[in-house]
Amino acid sequence: MLAGGSVVALSDIAFGLYYRSLADRVESGEKVATSIDPASARRIATMMIVFAPIMWLIFFLISSGIIPAGGIDPIQF
Repeated sequence: MLAGGSVVALSDIAFGLYYRSLADRVESGEKVATSIDPASARRIATMMIVFAPIMWLIFFLISSGIIPAGGIDPIQF
């Protein structure tokens, strides 16, 4: 389950980097798509890059039992 959470976090970071490069390409004048707003793409990219590791850390702490969650048993190592 932790491996699945790690894959999700890494894919969020990868999509964030993609949105950031997309915003750079639009600002440089390349015709990528007509509906891309560079400022919005940068904001989404920053949110994804910042919050993915934080959510992974919270997921890890709940999974290992450091943060107790009602009804969820911690992973036994």
